[in-house]
Amino acid sequence: MTTHVMIVEDDPMVRELNAQYLRRVIAPSELAVSSFGNAAAALAAAAAQPVDLILLDVYMPELTGDQLLSELTAAGLHPQVIMLTAASDMAHIRPALDYGVLDYLVKPFTFARFSAAIQRFLTFQQVTEGAAALSQDDLDHLFTAGSQPPVQEALPKGLSAMTLAKIRALVATLPQPFSNQELAKAAKLSRISTKKYLDYLLTQDAVSSDIKYLKVGRPITVYTSTAKN
Repeated sequence: MTTHVMIVEDDPMVRELNAQYLRRVIAPSELAVSSFGNAAAALAAAAAQPVDLILLDVYMPELTGDQLLSELTAAGLHPQVIMLTAASDMAHIRPALDYGVLDYLVKPFTFARFSAAIQRFLTFQQVTEGAAALSQDDLDHLFTAGSQPPVQEALPKGLSAMTLAKIRALVATLPQPFSNQELAKAAKLSRISTKKYLDYLLTQDAVSSDIKYLKVGRPITVYTSTAKN
């Protein structure tokens, strides 16, 4: 699946830096990026072609980022938005809150903070895409992630908090029960890697495991999300 991201920023150097950061988080083969130096052109493009995420500055000539949010709403468009701006006053933050932006980063921000914002978008996209219904755990994750400080898990050596968030989201959306091979394919990771995360989730009672006997070949271990039970 290709993720369509629009960068709206009037400084060409900053646009390029944001694009470079983005390609470090999302594989270029899974990413389509369009960049705009003004919000009016971005609005026209968003109306013509659906976009999954907009990385948006506030201070731009003619049409500001605040105004773009209003125009998107008026046009019946509501892509996910992450603000990347120097504006830190309530006069600019309020329109972002009213729109429901996914995150708000004040310049200058670090790559780690940028990466966390994009990872939150990817998790949101993974959890909500095609889901007929969500569990309470899924809803709690979506609605409280932006309003509460994230709880830092003490992870075993070799495990990444960002990858764990991705694995948790995938586990909640895979057909139940699922195999490690199915999880690895969905996560685009090796089976060795995903097995480490499944072992950790087992210790946290986030998944349960069982043995599935096949008509041919060796039995396999299958997993079920405890949030689905």
